[in-house]
Amino acid sequence: GMSNLYEVEVFIDVEPSRIWAALTEPAEINRWFGWDAETLEEEIRMIFVDSATVDPGAMRLTFEGLGGQYIEVEASLGSSVIRVVQPGEGDDQSAAMKEGWITFFHQLKRYIEDHPGLDRRTVYLSGSGDSAEVSAALTVRVPGEEWYDGDHTLVIGTPDFGPGLAALTSAEGFASPETGKLTLTLSTWGLSAEEISALSEEWFSWWSALTEDPEVVTAGA
Repeated sequence: GMSNLYEVEVFIDVEPSRIWAALTEPAEINRWFGWDAETLEEEIRMIFVDSATVDPGAMRLTFEGLGGQYIEVEASLGSSVIRVVQPGEGDDQSAAMKEGWITFFHQLKRYIEDHPGLDRRTVYLSGSGDSAEVSAALTVRVPGEEWYDGDHTLVIGTPDFGPGLAALTSAEGFASPETGKLTLTLSTWGLSAEEISALSEEWFSWWSALTEDPEVVTAGA
């Protein structure tokens, strides 16, 4: 068959039709995709509505202008799998996009298995630092299990803030000795504004001690 640049698969313990709804209804997409940015609704409309071709029969969403990239949902072993496939040859932008889907699909899993119908709030942190040091510190700080442990992305499912989800990405890769760009997305559902504000403050203080140029991005707190 044709060579694929990448595919990302995450298994989710609900009916395929539930995942399909979460992938095709903008209000639902808002509960797992990306993080709280002012532009999120706009981005969702652009990506999932304006530039996507929807095939409900095959439960497949194909993105125009991304070299045939598509997302599909299938039944698998009594539950479901969601998969994104990028056909063709590679470049750096595609690599970043792959890491994004790894994070977002795990956010979808946490949302749909544990918090269906609840709005999400995120604390999104960025900065630069030693990714091995930051990832080690994160695993000490956040109780839970590693849902994904890759070269550039670490996802931890945690009973804290939730059950919530922490996703750390490293542009350079966790094995690199270089200082590089890092982002951390904490996804929560069902927390009050006060709880989010406290979480944000507490984590920004932790993050600031480990990174240079630390920033916290949370929309309309």
